[in-house]
Amino acid sequence: MAKDPLAPYRQKLTGDTLPKLLVQNCRNHSSEVAMRKKEFGIWNEYTWDDCYDNVKGFALGLVSLGLERGDRVVIIGDNDPQWFWAEFAVQAMGGAAVGLYVDAIPPEIEYIAGHSGSKLAVVKDQEQTDKFLKIRDKLPGLKGIIYWDPKGMWHYKQDPFVMNFTNIVEMGEEYDKAHPGFFQECVDKGKGEDIAVYCYTSGTTGSPKGAMISHDFLITNPIRFHSVLPRSEGEEFLSFVPPAWIAEQTMGVAGWAIFRSMVNFPEDTTTVTENIREIAPRLMLLGTRQWESLLHQVQAKMMDTSLLKRLSYSLCMPVGYKIADLAMEGKSPSPFWRLLYRFAELACLIPIKDRLGLKGLTDGITGGALLGPDIFRWFRALGVNLIDSYGLTEFAPATCTGRPPTVGASPPTPGTELRITDDGEILLRASVEFSGYYNDPDATKARVHNGWISTGDAGFVDEYGQLAYLDRVKDMLTLKGGAKYSPTYVENLLKFSPYIKDLMVVGEDYIYCVINIDFDNVGKWAERSGIPYTTFVDLSQKDEVYDLIQKDVVRVNSRLPETARIRRFTLLHKEFDPDEGELTRTRKLKRSFMEQRYSELFRAAYSGEEKVAFEAVVTYQDGRVGKITTDIRVRSVED
Repeated sequence: MAKDPLAPYRQKLTGDTLPKLLVQNCRNHSSEVAMRKKEFGIWNEYTWDDCYDNVKGFALGLVSLGLERGDRVVIIGDNDPQWFWAEFAVQAMGGAAVGLYVDAIPPEIEYIAGHSGSKLAVVKDQEQTDKFLKIRDKLPGLKGIIYWDPKGMWHYKQDPFVMNFTNIVEMGEEYDKAHPGFFQECVDKGKGEDIAVYCYTSGTTGSPKGAMISHDFLITNPIRFHSVLPRSEGEEFLSFVPPAWIAEQTMGVAGWAIFRSMVNFPEDTTTVTENIREIAPRLMLLGTRQWESLLHQVQAKMMDTSLLKRLSYSLCMPVGYKIADLAMEGKSPSPFWRLLYRFAELACLIPIKDRLGLKGLTDGITGGALLGPDIFRWFRALGVNLIDSYGLTEFAPATCTGRPPTVGASPPTPGTELRITDDGEILLRASVEFSGYYNDPDATKARVHNGWISTGDAGFVDEYGQLAYLDRVKDMLTLKGGAKYSPTYVENLLKFSPYIKDLMVVGEDYIYCVINIDFDNVGKWAERSGIPYTTFVDLSQKDEVYDLIQKDVVRVNSRLPETARIRRFTLLHKEFDPDEGELTRTRKLKRSFMEQRYSELFRAAYSGEEKVAFEAVVTYQDGRVGKITTDIRVRSVED
């Protein structure tokens, strides 16, 4: 490959591993605030000195417990300073961190912790501790559990297998007195090619695979982003998406060390919007589901607000759309439209951004799955510079752009090469890639060919030189006449509806769609319309609700080719659930699993049947759980 175009950016760095960058930041900016965590309504600040002391103490404490170079430590919990400290501590001693999603269930934890051979587990609280204790006997290589939130943990003190984070730091301080200089020696031994983290794939194509990510990889990727979306040293950053996801490892964990970003951790998931408003970050990373959630918040509020505000919204948004469309086409608005947009901003758009905490945002990044073009366009109309990034756990970021439905420019980010095969598959290559799958050389060989990573994604480069992502190659639908179509594209068009939370489309002779209603929004609509209901199951099967959703289906059909239109749909009696294996932890559909699980429903739909009997689990307000058999309806759509 040609000379590394990122070399000028790399030369500014003083280390080739994350712990080395941490040490350098502490030396040069010891009293500068590096992190903030909100607890009980108060922002607690941690300087680079504080972070270094916690990382060093915890690292040496782990050594006291038997951690050796090359060992793995699994981490699970909310976004907190302790997650970052634990990860850097493990890496400082030559080990690798293995991230788990906070809602992972014991069987998933057992698989990943066992497959990675993790020696220790660092967890947040009692809930996560109990998950590990439940599978303790199935993980003989696990030597202990370390928790950082002591709430509710007093009765675990008699179990030597369960330890307190603070006590481990104190152990490390004692170890340091007996072995002065040992910590720095271990940090200095680190090399860029050392494995820093294991990021397990979402498992959409089978069992999750442990992608081995080096320090070089984690340092290079933020620089790639920086070359396209410049970051300022010391700027505010909100750490909200799970650190188990490669995107947060890139933008949050590694970005913290590289750019000295002041990382802010929200109090909890219910206060995120409020915390964002306080922080007013310039740059923010959210997953597609989180951007969709922000849109649906506004749509729900508009249903309940005054007539005057609804009128203002309906008048101002078209002006925003006009400006957004011109910007995405690379055109400048006329003075008339600029003036009109300014009025729209003051009357409606800026207040909405402020309510969402996006008033100070200049760059919003989305990734993980393709964001619907209507949702993307809505944020652009508000004035949010939303950027859609495309990459893999094994390769990120490859591209990023602000013009849907494309996901990036071609050529893509510096140091990255892109090629489309004759079959329409996207291939990627770069100077720094992932280091293979742990204990799975066959999967590594299947993924990498002559330096090119096979993405499994279908796409093409359009006339503007932009990469257009279509879908997973194996998920493309073959419709009548042999034409292929993307189910994700159809699904994303429907997700703009405030009444639809999730859905899945399948195609044989025609497209059939299984839809999850948004229970809160549809419930509010039903109450305003005087429609009584009891449970999710009851509400989802109402004739009036089918009529409501059909309007959105017809709206989307008007934008699709005749052969790709939705001909039948079902409102499912339950939401898709990652705990049941229907979604990954990043909320992607596991299509192959879903096709098997709902095969009877699909068979009935394509056989022309109008009802299918399903057994539904109902949880009552008093906590009791019952099972009922309900008829799930299949409705045909007339254009």
